[in-house]
Amino acid sequence: MTATVAAAVTTAGLLGVTHAVEPDHVAGIASLTGEYGDSRLSALAGACFSLGHIALVVAWLAVAWVLLGRTSFPAVVDAAGTVGVGLVLGLLGAAMALGGLRSVVRTDAHDHGDRRHSHPYVRLTGFDATDHGHDAASYLRTGLVGALFTLSPPVSMMVFAATLFPDYGGGVVALAVLTYAVAITATMSAVGAGAGAAFGATRGWDSRAHAVAKLVAGVAVTALAGSLLLDGVTVLA
Repeated sequence: MTATVAAAVTTAGLLGVTHAVEPDHVAGIASLTGEYGDSRLSALAGACFSLGHIALVVAWLAVAWVLLGRTSFPAVVDAAGTVGVGLVLGLLGAAMALGGLRSVVRTDAHDHGDRRHSHPYVRLTGFDATDHGHDAASYLRTGLVGALFTLSPPVSMMVFAATLFPDYGGGVVALAVLTYAVAITATMSAVGAGAGAAFGATRGWDSRAHAVAKLVAGVAVTALAGSLLLDGVTVLA
């Protein structure tokens, strides 16, 4: 491998790492792995998220270069993708926040003599985690969500691939894209493991701490989603 090709591969890897740790990706992975409380399961979820994500990255590259012969899209395409990502992230954040809220304040039905009614109460006892499947279908769904986070074109990698192709050909571009994909998968797995470990730690401290952490994280994710929606809608308007 020549020094130039090595530099190209290294650059592709760095682009993959920086792409993986963009705020919306970190927020999306955290919202999906927050309930696992296990770094290994969360790392696997992060990897599945990345695989769906990478599939759409490759599709964007193919459409941009092979079909359209270009490396950029009109601003409206990116804006529409940003709105789509904002909607998906908003749903994930809202679900996470509501899950945390339900773990703190629940409705309990019970009897008072001849009357039976229900009312909210603050949960002080142990945490009963929501049952989450760890089968193939659940990880495929995680991959699908990861794909939805690539509704906006990966501009940096598209431009980089376009600069490589004329001088080095498809082989080097393919190697760069592969390195980019591996870097994304490794980084997103690490992000998932970190999120799982963090939420697992709060669960170990106290059930309420875990619920509050989910609630706060869910609100933060939803706020980020609102920011993305605002940015996208502003461009479309």
